[in-house]
Amino acid sequence: MPVPPNQPPQRPSNVVTAQNIQRIPLEQFDVKSLSRDKIRELFRVGKLPTADQIVEEVMLRAITSGANDIHFEPIEGELQIRFGLEGALRRIVSLTPDMNDPIISVIKTKATLNQFEKKKPQEGRFSSIYGGDPVDFRVNIIPVLAGERCLIRILRKSNQISRLEELGFSNENLERLKILLRNPRGLFLVTGPSGSGKSTTVYAATNYVQTPEKCIITVEDPVEYRLPYASQVHLPSDKSFNFVDALRAILRQNPNVILIGEIRDAETGIVASEAALTGNLVLSTMLADDAIGAIHRLFNLGVPAYWLASTVVGIVYQLLLRKICPNCKEEYQLSAEELALLGVPMESSDLRLFRGKGCPMCGGTGYKGRTAVCEIVTISPTLRDLIFQKSSILKMREEAANYGFQAIRQDAVRKALTGVTTIQEVIRVIG
Repeated sequence: MPVPPNQPPQRPSNVVTAQNIQRIPLEQFDVKSLSRDKIRELFRVGKLPTADQIVEEVMLRAITSGANDIHFEPIEGELQIRFGLEGALRRIVSLTPDMNDPIISVIKTKATLNQFEKKKPQEGRFSSIYGGDPVDFRVNIIPVLAGERCLIRILRKSNQISRLEELGFSNENLERLKILLRNPRGLFLVTGPSGSGKSTTVYAATNYVQTPEKCIITVEDPVEYRLPYASQVHLPSDKSFNFVDALRAILRQNPNVILIGEIRDAETGIVASEAALTGNLVLSTMLADDAIGAIHRLFNLGVPAYWLASTVVGIVYQLLLRKICPNCKEEYQLSAEELALLGVPMESSDLRLFRGKGCPMCGGTGYKGRTAVCEIVTISPTLRDLIFQKSSILKMREEAANYGFQAIRQDAVRKALTGVTTIQEVIRVIG
């Protein structure tokens, strides 16, 4: 329908800005600072915000603060709302427990989930535009004792694709990564726990290998970054086809580089290995707790050793550490306990490191931004034989060490000693 003269065009209903949403001071309704009786009185006179308004306010705050996750947690006597920010959770507000059902109902409506199902986990997604930028929200809801707990993961489509040099890898690890990516064929894996930046690294790796002469095709669920030089396959929500179906079709498109969002099962792992064996460079991610352990996890998933031994060229295991805030960075002398944790002799009592005091720029945490630490396994001929024989993790680790492998903790400690992060952050993330 044409827009009548002298009237501005209407925004789509899923476009959200600070102007078209009424901001709500959530802190005024926090059960930590306001009595239940007072909150009930506000509800009686109609001064409490609706569940829709609360959800929109929380989502807008999460977007503007740069949060990665929103946690709605019904616990004893309250509904706690927290943001996942730079790998740590930060409490935003605690509402009355009777707000849990209305808020979860609003989220279910947005993600087109079953409103009446309260005893089984549910997953969904929805999209909105915040401040002109498209944002995807992935929703996971599980039943708990006090109601339903909801996690919303925020995926910003407008994020720039990082370059490998921007991820914080040490010069030595960066060079090893680039050497692995110069292989014209083979399986290259980036592993780590959920939220460790695997997708960012594998996209940066794709960015590094792309040239106008190469055909690059990706299959993802969901597409997290838009690649202008690649054909990207987005798996449908109705599951009419999956990673394996897409990969088999992609192999007929004569690609040079294939990016697989994640290897989750044996069939995907086998087809990914087959794609690498037929002359493609295949990049993918998977969940694992160290680089060598990823090999045995693929065995446990059911990927045959002969497929893996023939195709894998390198495995990266990475984690993210918070960086010291540059605005409030200060030098301090290590305690005896910290010296022991670092494995430094007690005579080095004059050793000094850095930490953040806490300031408005970092929200009082002392940290601002994150950097990657990693361990990289390059598959040597001997290690390839050990994979074929399904040797123990210990034997594989010994061979990898002979070929230059260094554990991730060494990389993290170096970051602490050079003032990038703190020893407390190393202990929190790595132990």
